[in-house]
Amino acid sequence: MVQHAQFVTAMPTNALEDPVDTIGREIGLDQEEVAARMAFLDLDDADIALLRELHDLLMEDTHTFSDDFYEHILRFPALRALVKDDNTVERLKHSQATYFRSLTAGNYDGDYIRDRLRVGLVHQRIGLEPKWYIGAYRKYLAGMFDLLWKHFHAEPRRMSAMFNSILKVVCLDMGLALDTYAHADQRSVVQHQNYLTQIIGGMPAGLIVTDAAGRVRSMNLTMQDMLGIPEDALEAHPLLASFLPSSELAERMATALASGVPQDGVVITIDGHADGARYFEFNIRRTRQAEGPILLLIGRDITFKRQARLRLQESEEFFRLTFSQAAVGIALLSREGRFVRVNRKLTQIVGYTEIELLQRFVHQITYQSDLLEDRVLIRQLIDGEIRDFQRETRYVSKRGNTIWVTVSASAMREAVSGQLRLIIAVEDISRRKQAEEALLRMANHDTLTGLPNRALLQDRLSHAIAQAQRNGRMVAVMFIDLDRFKHVNDSLGHDAGDQMIIEIARRLGRSLRESDTVARQGGDEFVVVLPDLVAPDDAGLVARKVLADLFQPLTLSGNELFPTGSIGIAIYPRDGRDPTALLKAADTAMYRSKANGGNHFHFYTEDMGVRAEEHLHIEARLQRALQRDEFRLHYQPQFDSASGRIVGLEALLRWEVDGGEILPAADFIPLAEETGLIVPIGEWVLATAMSQLAAFTRMGLAPLRMSVNVSTRQFHQQDIAAQVERLLERTGCDPRALTLEITETLLMESPGTAADAMARLSQMGVQLAIDDFCTGYSSLANLKRFPIHGLKVDRSFIADIAADDDAAAIVHAVIALAASLKLDVVAVGVETAAQQDFLEAHGCHRMQGYRFGKPVPSAEIERLLRRHDVDAAA
Repeated sequence: MVQHAQFVTAMPTNALEDPVDTIGREIGLDQEEVAARMAFLDLDDADIALLRELHDLLMEDTHTFSDDFYEHILRFPALRALVKDDNTVERLKHSQATYFRSLTAGNYDGDYIRDRLRVGLVHQRIGLEPKWYIGAYRKYLAGMFDLLWKHFHAEPRRMSAMFNSILKVVCLDMGLALDTYAHADQRSVVQHQNYLTQIIGGMPAGLIVTDAAGRVRSMNLTMQDMLGIPEDALEAHPLLASFLPSSELAERMATALASGVPQDGVVITIDGHADGARYFEFNIRRTRQAEGPILLLIGRDITFKRQARLRLQESEEFFRLTFSQAAVGIALLSREGRFVRVNRKLTQIVGYTEIELLQRFVHQITYQSDLLEDRVLIRQLIDGEIRDFQRETRYVSKRGNTIWVTVSASAMREAVSGQLRLIIAVEDISRRKQAEEALLRMANHDTLTGLPNRALLQDRLSHAIAQAQRNGRMVAVMFIDLDRFKHVNDSLGHDAGDQMIIEIARRLGRSLRESDTVARQGGDEFVVVLPDLVAPDDAGLVARKVLADLFQPLTLSGNELFPTGSIGIAIYPRDGRDPTALLKAADTAMYRSKANGGNHFHFYTEDMGVRAEEHLHIEARLQRALQRDEFRLHYQPQFDSASGRIVGLEALLRWEVDGGEILPAADFIPLAEETGLIVPIGEWVLATAMSQLAAFTRMGLAPLRMSVNVSTRQFHQQDIAAQVERLLERTGCDPRALTLEITETLLMESPGTAADAMARLSQMGVQLAIDDFCTGYSSLANLKRFPIHGLKVDRSFIADIAADDDAAAIVHAVIALAASLKLDVVAVGVETAAQQDFLEAHGCHRMQGYRFGKPVPSAEIERLLRRHDVDAAA
């Protein structure tokens, strides 16, 4: 038992974690088990002593014994196949000799046991079957018997004891090796089973194993999850049909079971799922086990794939319908730009049939001027520099007309061929472009004449200036204002005025070069731009031609007219270097032409600019004068030579500027008329004069008639009758003592407006007189048409009556006309006794002038009136 103790102490209590130690532990080969095996074999200390004795005897024969052993083994092909070459044989012989020596060494401790387990494990791994293993032990024992007979045949009992000891240790050794072999084989099977279980359990596909009766033998977790089957539902091996009730599946399983032919692509439908019907696809295989044939059903849930395919089909159908029925043109192009596929709308847009387009490249229908930019963008798209683009371009239809389109393009690769394709969407925007052009034309052109308006004029003029600057040339700007156009509007109506503007625009267009620009500035004003001039005189020649073309007969509403215009001309770069300066200069020059009677042209000069600045300065001062109460009224008496009494006063406006200087009306009234300030000034004059007249009445002075000049603008811009009515009520002035003096121009330019207002004033008792009679263009018919009460003979005729027969004749005629029409007549500007005598001799007794008194402030006129009242009473 000494050896047993040695074995126990040498054997580790916790086996090493390598395959040999693991197998030893799994088969229960602990110290008790080894001792039990040795005891069962009667392997005791006496045997070990005999084996050691034999070991020394065998040392010299070990290699010979090993050579004979391998010579015997290598005669069998199956064993020979396990040996690769002669070197392997020699190495194995050496190992085998060591092994044989260890059998009789008598040291059967833990290392010996572990080594015997390792031998069994190696044989199992190299595939040495147990039959060969047992045969090898038999060969060894037979050799040992011969060896013992050789040495101990004379001692049969000793020989028997030694052979029995060898037999015991060989049986111990063989038992350890065979147990290891068997257990290692079993472990291999278990490992393969576990490996297979892991593979099956981890399969993305489901697996069902059924027997010949269709009962479920096993089902992997994937399949259980697919079908929603709990683990315990399979314990009773239910029929597969209880989970998958499909006649198609049952038939295909029966076919596979009967014929062994694989059944693939078996699709079944399972209804009743919360998400709707589900679809499974199975591949069926038959195999055999000891119990009989079984079926393997490998399945996968194809619900998502099927739905995806259906959605893809729907998407393809939707795309097909969208492609063919789209409201925009759609095309698929090759990378070279050839049409690969087109829809119906695109054929309608360009007028080509589908077949004709498929034979063309996109550049063949692109407008030539847009081709370069289109090609650059398409190249960037192909090269991946941009992902998509959208731009407005032009195509040329089959009929040859230009079509505006919006093109949206992107690139894609076909899934199968990998070829690059371009997708373009084409929208016909021709109508939108036409509308934009119409809007642009409306924004840049006058709606009445179709001429460029101010905005386009500025652009054209800026362009002409830039070109002239580059070429060293001149540009002329002509500002044209029609003469007496307001008279046409007021007398013939606005429709006639519009016809006149249209005709003037047409005549101006005929008078100019194609490179010139004529624009309507507004109202009756036009501007002409003459680019690329060599000298200013060239503009003068054009101006003369324009005036001549304007002054041609024009029939409006049955009336023959001869239009004229006033033209101002400014020259670049002499008179200005930008559009604003040139237009301002031309406008200023035009007013010079207008002031000279119209139907003429003037070039701009520097002094005009100075006067324009003076006008601006005076205008600003006029505005302040109203606010600061700087205006004054002076009153000039009107004398009745027959009675020798002052019978009236004319209110005359004066401006008391800073420093006390008094400016007469002639110095500022024209500018006030031009700027419109005459309206508030005129209202102030009326109110002041009427208040003064009412004050004279309250003073008890003799009855007087107050004459007040009224501007034409007051008739146009406000209700003069309503204004007078308010002032009469506010001041307490007697309307029968008020005379409003108007000009002949009012009767000519605004007969309609004037007639209504004059009628209402006359009904109030206010009298109306025509100032400066015979200096205008009124017809004698107006004296009967309007409620006129008096005439005032202009001072220009009175001044010459003593020496100029024509002037005397005119004055005599006016006095006679007034008498025949029962109108009052007043001679203005009487300064001499001769003039007074002439007037009295011809029946005019009411006179006004320096002979009878200068215009003086209200305080002085009051003293003069009181003195006259005293004289008259005396």
